[in-house]
Amino acid sequence: MISIPSGAKLRIVVCLLLPTVPSGCATAPSADLTGFGRAASTLQTDTTTTFAEANRLTRSVEVDRFVRSGAIGLSERRFPAAVPPEVAAKWRGALGDLARYGNLLATLTGRGRGGVQTDAFRELGVQLNAGPTAAGLDPGVSAGFVTLAGALVDLRAQSSARDILRRTDPEVRTLLTAMADAVGRNDSEGLRGTVASNWAMALSVHQRAYAAAATEKADARQRQIVSDYLAGIDRRDAQLAALAGLRASLLGLADAHTAAANGSRRPFGEVLKDINDRLDRTETTYRAIEKAGDAR
Repeated sequence: MISIPSGAKLRIVVCLLLPTVPSGCATAPSADLTGFGRAASTLQTDTTTTFAEANRLTRSVEVDRFVRSGAIGLSERRFPAAVPPEVAAKWRGALGDLARYGNLLATLTGRGRGGVQTDAFRELGVQLNAGPTAAGLDPGVSAGFVTLAGALVDLRAQSSARDILRRTDPEVRTLLTAMADAVGRNDSEGLRGTVASNWAMALSVHQRAYAAAATEKADARQRQIVSDYLAGIDRRDAQLAALAGLRASLLGLADAHTAAANGSRRPFGEVLKDINDRLDRTETTYRAIEKAGDAR
């Protein structure tokens, strides 16, 4: 048994991923494969934190815009979220479905269980086809769920965990890549592009305010505006870094699934540790920024 030195404390049962398995390994659970479901569940927490921060920014930008407009009619529609609640719920549901797939992977053993478990994978495929997960998401993500559902429904009785992993890997990889692309390949695309655009608008308010204060030679006011401007840059960079980290986590999970399908001993626990570390760093950064803001 190989121990993984991570917070997740996962363990790999090597015999589960080998073509020839001793009979003593036939009923042992695959701790390595358990990591996929755990990683997907952890990404649910990651997206909740990241989307909430993006929405907080967007709302603050819309508040400034609304006040400057001089409008007197206050309504919820004037303050749209960067990630609408229904879309955020879809993302949580999508990652939840991937966690369900991961939980099924965790039940697989090297020999003798594939045929039994194939029925469970097929049932999940039927549920994905009938469920609302794909609706309302990025077209690439929706298409990815459709193809994964089809692959699961079409599974034949398999003799090993690796057979099932190999069959589903192209679809799982396509889906996770589509989800990563929906987050954005850079700060001008996807959700990253939306957040970056909102920040550009928010920071422009400080730039205009500073120009007016400088004209009036109001030193104290200028210093406060500069302080607020730099704090905004810190928050922008933290949010964009969090989104880039979310994208990296999705791609890392895809790579780990492919590695497992190819028989590699690379543990899913490695990806899970990366996700947890990234989430901890993001939350620490946000807390530090909030604390600095309270001190000003």
